[in-house]
Amino acid sequence: MNLEKLYDQVLEFIEECKRIWLVLRKPTKEEFIAVAKITGLGISLLGIIGYIIHVPISYIKGIIKP
Repeated sequence: MNLEKLYDQVLEFIEECKRIWLVLRKPTKEEFIAVAKITGLGISLLGIIGYIIHVPISYIKGIIKP
């Protein structure tokens, strides 16, 4: 019985994959550029925040442990 349940789950997963595959399409150049800009902005923002946090902590470590 457990094997039948697993088989049904696998078939259901395959059907969902087929449905998604039929909806997929290649993004246009404008969509790709927009996603790349947003991703680059997010990475830059995280880097700036990390740098802002890192600098004071490094300075404090230098004062505490000379």
